[in-house]
Amino acid sequence: MGGKPGDENSVYRLFWDRGSANMAPHAVLREIGCPFELVRVDGAKGENRNPAYLALNPHHRVPTLVDGRKVIYESAAIVLYLCENHPGAGLMPAIGAPSRHLFLQWLFYFTNTLQEELQHWWHADHYLDGEAARAELKAIAERRMGVMFGKIDAGLTAAGPYMLGQDFSAADIFLVMLCRWTRGMARPATSYPNLNRLIGLVTARPAWAAMMKAEGIDWNGPLA
Repeated sequence: MGGKPGDENSVYRLFWDRGSANMAPHAVLREIGCPFELVRVDGAKGENRNPAYLALNPHHRVPTLVDGRKVIYESAAIVLYLCENHPGAGLMPAIGAPSRHLFLQWLFYFTNTLQEELQHWWHADHYLDGEAARAELKAIAERRMGVMFGKIDAGLTAAGPYMLGQDFSAADIFLVMLCRWTRGMARPATSYPNLNRLIGLVTARPAWAAMMKAEGIDWNGPLA
């Protein structure tokens, strides 16, 4: 059960779609080891726009986490919520810990900055009309991500192997989720040596492997 459940008998329910932004909270749930239920929302079938789902998440996106009477969406927010509810899992530095500020910095950088560029690459049609304009946006996004990944990789050289140095955290899980989304790019995240080392460490964890198996995906799966 959730560490601070919405009611005494609640079990987390994670609404998800294959390979989407639910990967990070799904892996975090498996790291924690608490009971939870997966509820598939197949976007290809339009299930994310069903009235029952829209009642939970009016933005018709995944993931959404239900904890008793509590409903929360946005992947990074769900990750933070789960880490706070389960401090014993050690996926986030405690308040006052020396690396707490870095955890918050990186988690929000990944979701606010890096993930936004990935949205430009994956969903250029959401931003611009015309194939030429969309192709230019994708090229710019990929170039900007190259700069970002270069800086992350350089930081891992100095501190690594994880974003918090020697300490694994949920920020690493979130980053590796984003890294998988680069697999169709000319220079994917795996081409950066220190970042690739981090990817290898995270994907070797049983929780990550269980998440991938449950979602029916692999690292090099089709771009969809």
